[in-house]
Amino acid sequence: MQHCESQQSLPLQNRSALAWEHQRIVTLTGFGDYYAQTKDGASKLVKPDGLSVNIVAVVQKVEEDRIWIMANGNGDIPVGWINKRDAVLLENAVPYFSTKIARDPRDWDSFLRRAEAEHALNRRDEAIADYTSAIEINEEEPFLFLRRGREYRILKDCPRAASDFEEATRLRPKWAEAYDMEAGVYADCPDSSWRDPAKAIALINRAISLSPNPTYLTVLALAYSRSGELGKAVEAQRQAIESLQFPPGYRDDALRQLRDYEKALAAEKR
Repeated sequence: MQHCESQQSLPLQNRSALAWEHQRIVTLTGFGDYYAQTKDGASKLVKPDGLSVNIVAVVQKVEEDRIWIMANGNGDIPVGWINKRDAVLLENAVPYFSTKIARDPRDWDSFLRRAEAEHALNRRDEAIADYTSAIEINEEEPFLFLRRGREYRILKDCPRAASDFEEATRLRPKWAEAYDMEAGVYADCPDSSWRDPAKAIALINRAISLSPNPTYLTVLALAYSRSGELGKAVEAQRQAIESLQFPPGYRDDALRQLRDYEKALAAEKR
């Protein structure tokens, strides 16, 4: 991982704590890593396997040199913190990383983080170009394929998305998130002729076997519904929602989806 710039060299790094609150930041180290407090009061570094925290994160509050950040789907509850010197405000990120790339065109980490910033700013083509540049420099890093695949999936380019997720699983065979993302393509591609519910079920079951992340069960439920197995879809969706680890911010949507499955199952039984 590239060493981050000193705090003094970051643009507008010394703005007041209040100016950072509820803003989006781009982290300068790790792939969504953050610090959390253990029960005994110690600090531990967390590396989220399920990408509950991304390279671009939302600031909940700032306390001295700590930036407390929120996890995806976790509402307004801070999940942990990163050091202020290891972040740049999203509004300054693209020019910041562009300067670093101009200094070192082989800096794949800066291409990745600029792409993450561009993704957050809905600049899809630029993000794909930067992910591709990072891959050309470091073709053995699975995270790069996962993130470019995410971009292709947003653009509804199912073949390229699936290809990138498959490459991520090849490079890191025990990474649940990559199987989850690939399963999502086969379960929910807008081009119905490209869907493959059976393949989606196999892939998401592989993810579930590697990680207990309850959000994976919602993908399993979707895949079951696409294959016409509505009873299994209802069961999987209920199991996801009943999990204490299910993200609170996703619960309302998940409940609505459960009701849709239940209605479809009831109509099928009439």
